[in-house]
Amino acid sequence: MSSPEIASAVLAADRRAGREVRDRVRALPAGHESARLAADAMAPAFQALVLSLLLLPGSRLLAVRAAAAGAAAGLVARVARDAIDRPRPGGRTEGGFPSRHAASSTAIAMVVARQRPVLGAVARMMAVTGMAARVAAADHDPLDVVAGAGLGAAVARVMRRRGRRRSGTRR
Repeated sequence: MSSPEIASAVLAADRRAGREVRDRVRALPAGHESARLAADAMAPAFQALVLSLLLLPGSRLLAVRAAAAGAAAGLVARVARDAIDRPRPGGRTEGGFPSRHAASSTAIAMVVARQRPVLGAVARMMAVTGMAARVAAADHDPLDVVAGAGLGAAVARVMRRRGRRRSGTRR
Protein backbone atom coordinates (compact mmCIF):
# COMPACT_ATOMS: atom_id res chain seq x y z
CA MET A 1 0.00 0.00 0.00
CA SER A 2 1.41 3.42 -0.97
CA SER A 3 1.52 6.46 1.31
CA PRO A 4 -1.42 8.19 -0.45
CA GLU A 5 -3.47 4.99 -0.14
CA ILE A 6 -2.66 4.74 3.56
CA ALA A 7 -3.55 8.40 4.11
CA SER A 8 -6.81 7.92 2.23
CA ALA A 9 -7.68 4.83 4.29
CA VAL A 10 -6.91 6.63 7.56
CA LEU A 11 -9.04 9.64 6.58
CA ALA A 12 -11.91 7.36 5.52
CA ALA A 13 -11.72 5.49 8.84
CA ASP A 14 -11.72 8.84 10.65
CA ARG A 15 -14.88 9.94 8.81
CA ARG A 16 -16.56 6.62 9.66
CA ALA A 17 -15.58 6.95 13.33
CA GLY A 18 -16.96 10.48 13.45
CA ARG A 19 -20.24 9.36 11.84
CA GLU A 20 -20.49 6.48 14.32
CA VAL A 21 -20.04 8.85 17.26
CA ARG A 22 -22.68 11.22 15.87
CA ASP A 23 -25.13 8.38 15.18
CA ARG A 24 -24.76 7.05 18.73
CA VAL A 25 -25.17 10.50 20.26
CA ARG A 26 -28.27 11.19 18.13
CA ALA A 27 -29.79 7.94 19.42
CA LEU A 28 -29.66 9.27 23.00
CA PRO A 29 -32.51 11.41 24.35
CA ALA A 30 -31.42 15.04 23.76
CA GLY A 31 -28.02 13.68 22.71
CA HIS A 32 -27.39 16.01 19.80
CA GLU A 33 -28.69 19.05 21.69
CA SER A 34 -26.45 18.26 24.66
CA ALA A 35 -23.43 17.82 22.39
CA ARG A 36 -24.19 21.14 20.66
CA LEU A 37 -24.47 22.89 24.03
CA ALA A 38 -21.17 21.44 25.28
CA ALA A 39 -19.41 22.24 21.99
CA ASP A 40 -20.65 25.83 22.06
CA ALA A 41 -19.60 26.23 25.72
CA MET A 42 -15.98 25.22 25.10
CA ALA A 43 -14.50 28.59 24.10
CA PRO A 44 -16.43 30.66 26.69
CA ALA A 45 -15.44 28.20 29.44
CA PHE A 46 -11.73 28.66 28.69
CA GLN A 47 -12.14 32.42 28.35
CA ALA A 48 -13.78 32.43 31.80
CA LEU A 49 -10.92 30.33 33.20
CA VAL A 50 -8.30 32.78 31.93
CA LEU A 51 -10.35 35.77 33.14
CA SER A 52 -10.74 34.19 36.58
CA LEU A 53 -6.99 33.67 36.80
CA LEU A 54 -6.45 37.27 35.73
CA LEU A 55 -8.69 38.52 38.52
CA LEU A 56 -7.27 36.17 41.17
CA PRO A 57 -4.37 37.77 43.07
CA GLY A 58 -1.15 35.86 42.54
CA SER A 59 -2.36 34.29 39.30
CA ARG A 60 -2.05 37.15 36.86
CA LEU A 61 1.19 35.98 35.27
CA LEU A 62 -0.30 32.50 34.90
CA ALA A 63 -3.36 34.04 33.21
CA VAL A 64 -1.16 35.94 30.77
CA ARG A 65 0.87 32.82 29.99
CA ALA A 66 -2.28 30.73 29.52
CA ALA A 67 -3.86 33.37 27.28
CA ALA A 68 -0.68 33.67 25.22
CA ALA A 69 -0.41 29.89 24.83
CA GLY A 70 -4.07 29.61 23.83
CA ALA A 71 -3.79 32.45 21.32
CA ALA A 72 -0.55 31.09 19.83
CA ALA A 73 -1.97 27.57 19.53
CA GLY A 74 -5.14 28.88 17.93
CA LEU A 75 -3.16 30.95 15.45
CA VAL A 76 -0.89 28.07 14.45
CA ALA A 77 -3.93 25.80 14.09
CA ARG A 78 -5.70 28.36 11.92
CA VAL A 79 -2.71 28.73 9.60
CA ALA A 80 -2.43 24.94 9.33
CA ARG A 81 -6.18 24.52 8.89
CA ASP A 82 -6.31 27.08 6.09
CA ALA A 83 -3.33 25.48 4.32
CA ILE A 84 -4.68 21.93 4.63
CA ASP A 85 -8.33 22.84 3.93
CA ARG A 86 -9.78 19.46 4.95
CA PRO A 87 -13.59 19.70 4.84
CA ARG A 88 -15.58 19.45 8.05
CA PRO A 89 -18.24 16.80 8.57
CA GLY A 90 -21.00 19.38 9.17
CA GLY A 91 -22.21 22.29 7.12
CA ARG A 92 -19.41 24.76 7.87
CA THR A 93 -17.32 25.61 4.83
CA GLU A 94 -13.89 26.39 6.33
CA GLY A 95 -11.49 23.54 6.95
CA GLY A 96 -11.53 21.66 10.22
CA PHE A 97 -8.09 20.04 10.48
CA PRO A 98 -6.61 20.73 12.98
CA SER A 99 -9.20 22.00 15.43
CA ARG A 100 -8.42 25.49 16.75
CA HIS A 101 -10.63 24.92 19.79
CA ALA A 102 -8.76 21.74 20.67
CA ALA A 103 -5.39 23.45 20.18
CA SER A 104 -6.23 26.48 22.30
CA SER A 105 -7.95 24.60 25.12
CA THR A 106 -5.15 22.04 25.37
CA ALA A 107 -2.48 24.74 25.45
CA ILE A 108 -4.33 26.66 28.17
CA ALA A 109 -4.95 23.51 30.23
CA MET A 110 -1.28 22.49 30.05
CA VAL A 111 -0.03 25.92 31.09
CA VAL A 112 -2.48 26.06 34.00
CA ALA A 113 -1.65 22.50 35.10
CA ARG A 114 2.01 23.39 35.45
CA GLN A 115 1.33 25.82 38.31
CA ARG A 116 -2.13 24.76 39.49
CA PRO A 117 -2.34 20.96 39.12
CA VAL A 118 -5.91 20.56 40.41
CA LEU A 119 -7.23 23.41 38.29
CA GLY A 120 -5.21 22.05 35.39
CA ALA A 121 -6.86 18.64 35.80
CA VAL A 122 -10.28 20.30 35.68
CA ALA A 123 -9.21 22.25 32.59
CA ARG A 124 -8.02 19.06 30.91
CA MET A 125 -11.38 17.39 31.61
CA MET A 126 -13.15 20.46 30.18
CA ALA A 127 -10.96 20.27 27.08
CA VAL A 128 -11.59 16.56 26.51
CA THR A 129 -15.33 17.04 27.05
CA GLY A 130 -15.39 19.94 24.61
CA MET A 131 -13.41 18.02 22.01
CA ALA A 132 -15.73 15.01 22.25
CA ALA A 133 -18.73 17.34 21.99
CA ARG A 134 -17.29 19.00 18.89
CA VAL A 135 -17.05 15.58 17.22
CA ALA A 136 -20.56 14.64 18.38
CA ALA A 137 -21.99 17.97 17.14
CA ALA A 138 -20.41 17.47 13.66
CA ASP A 139 -17.97 20.37 14.00
CA HIS A 140 -15.04 17.98 13.61
CA ASP A 141 -14.00 14.40 13.05
CA PRO A 142 -11.84 12.64 15.67
CA LEU A 143 -8.48 13.27 13.94
CA ASP A 144 -9.26 17.00 13.78
CA VAL A 145 -9.43 17.28 17.57
CA VAL A 146 -6.55 14.86 18.16
CA ALA A 147 -4.32 16.90 15.84
CA GLY A 148 -5.48 20.14 17.47
CA ALA A 149 -4.76 18.80 20.95
CA GLY A 150 -1.30 17.65 19.86
CA LEU A 151 -0.61 21.03 18.36
CA GLY A 152 -1.77 22.79 21.52
CA ALA A 153 0.45 20.57 23.66
CA ALA A 154 3.44 21.31 21.42
CA VAL A 155 2.83 25.07 21.58
CA ALA A 156 2.53 24.97 25.39
CA ARG A 157 5.78 23.02 25.61
CA VAL A 158 7.65 25.38 23.29
CA MET A 159 6.41 28.39 25.24
CA ARG A 160 7.48 26.80 28.53
CA ARG A 161 10.96 26.14 27.15
CA ARG A 162 11.25 29.70 25.84
CA GLY A 163 10.20 31.05 29.24
CA ARG A 164 12.82 28.93 31.01
CA ARG A 165 15.53 30.04 28.59
CA ARG A 166 14.59 33.67 29.07
CA SER A 167 14.59 33.39 32.86
CA GLY A 168 17.75 31.27 32.89
CA THR A 169 16.20 28.35 34.79
CA ARG A 170 16.33 24.68 33.85
CA ARG A 171 13.88 21.93 34.79
